[in-house]
Amino acid sequence: MTESQYIAFLGVLVLPSLVAEIGKRLNLSEAEATDRLYRSEFYEKLADEKLKLWHYSPVMLGEMFVEADRTGVMPYPEEA
Repeated sequence: MTESQYIAFLGVLVLPSLVAEIGKRLNLSEAEATDRLYRSEFYEKLADEKLKLWHYSPVMLGEMFVEADRTGVMPYPEEA
C-alpha cells in the first residue's frame, strides 16, 4: 500500500470512529476532536503504516490517544 493509499484508508475507515471516540471521552465537538487529533504526536504515529496502530479498535485507539495526550507518552497495549 502506498502512503497516499494508507492515508486515504485511515481517513475513510479509522479516523471517523476515532474522532467520535475522542470527542466522547474528552467531551469535545467533532471539530475540536478532529483538530486535537491532527495536531497530536499520536496522529503522526497513527499515520506511520509500519507501526500498524490502525488494527486496534476505535475504543482502544481512543484510550491510547487520551493517555498520550494526558502524559505525553505514547502507550502501546500489550498483545494478548
